[in-house]
Amino acid sequence: MDVLVLLATRPGHVFARADIIDAVWAKKFIGESALSRAVALLREALGDDAQKPRYIETIPKRGYRLLEDVVPVTEDAVNRSSQEEKRAAASGRHARSEGLCSLLWGQMRVALADGEHLLGRDADAVLRLPSGRVSRRHARIAVSGAHAVIEDLGSRNGTFVRGRRVDGATELADGDEICLGSELITFAVSFPEGSTEEQTADGGGAGHVRVGHNGPSSNPNA
Repeated sequence: MDVLVLLATRPGHVFARADIIDAVWAKKFIGESALSRAVALLREALGDDAQKPRYIETIPKRGYRLLEDVVPVTEDAVNRSSQEEKRAAASGRHARSEGLCSLLWGQMRVALADGEHLLGRDADAVLRLPSGRVSRRHARIAVSGAHAVIEDLGSRNGTFVRGRRVDGATELADGDEICLGSELITFAVSFPEGSTEEQTADGGGAGHVRVGHNGPSSNPNA
């Protein structure tokens, strides 16, 4: 992160390797391999490609530079955004934006609003999976309310749902396990407390998953 912050101080400027090492690892003997590793990790996190860089470019025999413009975020902008979210929540629009569907990956839960959501290593992915076995644009999930379908985007290692490879648009059900490369994700559907959908699920209809501090737990009546 210190390397990224340094590059962001002067977007477009080529920072020499020695200058970056001196600024980030001050008073420590560090070889260029540590810097190369840091840049590689940044690219992996950003979904960047060293051969066709979008964010960090290597200048041979010179150093690195940040390609994207940097827009500072002021404290006022953060406060305004927080206030807008609170107003939306009070009017009920915030709950609608989160939707009823979500993805569970380890300890992370990602809510899915209505629309299309990209999965993969790309910077635009709703869930970025930093694995070499996951393609940059691996799969796409289309959500409408409590319903969702997934399709593979021509990934190298394929997309699997319930252990079967996805060959076309495949409907997802609550609790389905999705495998992208070596990464395992769980698709979940949840309903607001007291909703008609939740009462139907509790009565023996479609199952649902509650996500709390102890992680997902399946409805025993499903």
